[in-house]
Amino acid sequence: MTTDPFVLPRYFALAVKNLRRRMVRTVLTVAGVALAVTVAVSLGGFMLGYRGAIDKSIDMLGFQIMIMAKGCPYEAATMMLKGGTGLLYLPADIYDKVRNDTDIESITPIFVGVAAKQGSGIRDDAGEKNFLIISGIEVPSYKVMKPWMQFKKGAGYDGGRWFGDSSRGEVVLGFEAAEYEQRKVGDTFYASITPAGKTEAVMHTFKVVGVLDRTGTQDDGTVFLPIDEARGYFGRMGELTILGIKLKEFNAFKMGAFESRWLKLPEVQVVGLQQVKSTLVGLVATAQTMIAAVAVIAIIVAFIGVINTILMSVYERTSEIGIMKALGARRDSIFQLIWLETVMICLAGAVVGSALAVVGSAVVERAIKSVVNMGVSGSIVLITPAVVGWAVLGAVVLGFFAGLYPAWRAAGMRPVEAIHKGN
Repeated sequence: MTTDPFVLPRYFALAVKNLRRRMVRTVLTVAGVALAVTVAVSLGGFMLGYRGAIDKSIDMLGFQIMIMAKGCPYEAATMMLKGGTGLLYLPADIYDKVRNDTDIESITPIFVGVAAKQGSGIRDDAGEKNFLIISGIEVPSYKVMKPWMQFKKGAGYDGGRWFGDSSRGEVVLGFEAAEYEQRKVGDTFYASITPAGKTEAVMHTFKVVGVLDRTGTQDDGTVFLPIDEARGYFGRMGELTILGIKLKEFNAFKMGAFESRWLKLPEVQVVGLQQVKSTLVGLVATAQTMIAAVAVIAIIVAFIGVINTILMSVYERTSEIGIMKALGARRDSIFQLIWLETVMICLAGAVVGSALAVVGSAVVERAIKSVVNMGVSGSIVLITPAVVGWAVLGAVVLGFFAGLYPAWRAAGMRPVEAIHKGN
């Protein structure tokens, strides 16, 4: 049996007492650790959430391959996933050439145009976006690609219907488009469209015949028209924006063969959704690296701050430590006491930092989206218990290493010299 009077649970009580004696310094050190943990948890949540948002957005496109005009794959991906204004167009006869490919299970043509909202230009004086994404579609083939799209229902609310292919003056609104414009089935909807080659916009009036339920994708902010009507308004009757395709068998071999056949056409590019995913992930790789660098710097600063705080505490308590050793405290007891104080500081910082990251995740998401066009809709920050758990574990490990040197210095003091120096 040990004769050391400084054993657990006294370690914990002594550690808490020592930390409370220097409350301002302890709080500042905990804040430094909390900042590092907040950055680390936010980064982990961003990396996890962004990849999940990409997967969801791509799955909700409904097709596996896109055929579009030659250009930047990222611009095409952004246009399809979030909506954009840098649109390129295909000759309409591409659809007739591709649709008979024997490997295709289903195909849908899509025309996308950008219109101004009623009473505005593309951007207002404050620089805010005032444009509408107009999608011209063929309803039967589009519904095959996206069978989950349903009309909004509710108590006393009629979600409406799709327009016919030969309809004129009828639109279906995505959930967010209807909410933002405050329109429901039966209301009048306005859009200002500038035809190709013209400089003056023409105001068009439509009747809302349907409002779609929320999908969490780019479709929520889209205004849908029959494809021929949309092309007519934009003065592009012989053009398409994209062909969405599902193959009967989707694998690397079939994708490669399909791509080889149709890349022979000089005006097209064939983009698989895995390629889109890689492009979008690559786009933010630099941003992720920068954020990771900030996290590493914050961790290093916190590490140094913890060491400095504990070392100062040890030097200020030299006489006290000498008296404890004179009363019978062993080297390992002093070591464990100082080490425990360090771990407690880091653990407290981890808890506070994780809570701040969870509470502030929405702010972090808005900040990231304001700096980088992520190319996806939906949440891009997902903080899970696993992310928080790893962050807390990392902070404890940080405390373990940060406390080694101060604890070693304290444990190595000789009682007489320590008492003498303290006086």
